[in-house]
Amino acid sequence: MDYELYFMNAQTFTKELIEKTKAQTKNVNNILKCISAGDIGALPKLFTAIRDATREREEALDRLESLTTDFSGYEYMANGDFSEQMIEYCHQLGVDVQGSFPVYEMFPCRVTVNPESQDVTVDRKKLKCLRPSKLVSDIRKMLDKLSEADFNAQLFAKELAAAYDIAIIRASRKKRCADDAPMYATELYDILTPMGRYKKEYTKHNFAFDLSRLYAEEQMTLKDGRTLRFDTARDMKKAIRILDRNGSEQFITTIRFS
Repeated sequence: MDYELYFMNAQTFTKELIEKTKAQTKNVNNILKCISAGDIGALPKLFTAIRDATREREEALDRLESLTTDFSGYEYMANGDFSEQMIEYCHQLGVDVQGSFPVYEMFPCRVTVNPESQDVTVDRKKLKCLRPSKLVSDIRKMLDKLSEADFNAQLFAKELAAAYDIAIIRASRKKRCADDAPMYATELYDILTPMGRYKKEYTKHNFAFDLSRLYAEEQMTLKDGRTLRFDTARDMKKAIRILDRNGSEQFITTIRFS
């Protein structure tokens, strides 16, 4: 199944509907003019024209309805055609995509395909969109908008450092650790979002995106003189995947300020 094929055929039938509806409207207006002018003799021909346009309009509507009935949104999503075409459009539009049915990551968005409800969830927003090209195009625009949004790297680094300092204190309760010891990025995220409702407002994907923009900075030094450093050589199970400024994937595991 391919939505674009459905779309092309549906467009043809829809154009017929528009044309026949316009013809009906035009003839109705002509009837009003004739009645107003007293030209009753012209009415029979107009009546016939309206009936013909009405019949042809109904035929076009029937074709569109039959075409739509034959296109099963559930089957389209459940059999994998939707996801396969979605991934292909991601490649065409330069949208990074990872994952497998039904959950995909289009950094930093989480995209879930829902056959039962025939919709797609982008992060927490449900979209009624069975057209992969439209979906990916909208996501591309959203990602571009995110990238262009203002980002205060110094402020985010300061907030990250505050979470890092808390993580150091907690770790030292069990065993004394150095002030510049590496702390898992996932742990810092949990400190930044201590309650469930905060995690809903600021998801791990949002955090990953902010990390990616901070990672793009050549060097980040705080006002207290400490420099931010990213590590990628520890437990990959706790790694946070990001894209660097070149669009290449990186896996941030730990962060340190020294």
